[in-house]
Amino acid sequence: MTRPVPYGDGLLPLTVSLGAATPAGVGSTDLPTLMRAADTAMYEGKHSGIIVQAHPGHAQAPSVNGRREGRPGTAARTTTGP
Repeated sequence: MTRPVPYGDGLLPLTVSLGAATPAGVGSTDLPTLMRAADTAMYEGKHSGIIVQAHPGHAQAPSVNGRREGRPGTAARTTTGP
């Protein structure tokens, strides 16, 4: 994942981001909580440029239907009558 990929007439640089959370680090064994903490820590690391270890505060990130607020698919939907 460190090599650029041919794309069009040039090269597309690739980077990899991943998040991880452990029950001991987050203070929970609940899978959705661990996933939210890992996702939040990953995005904090992407924005800061440093490795971020998930901690209990990451599990408290606002979420919509189990997804971190602001991610695609979390926008509130409105419905209208027939």
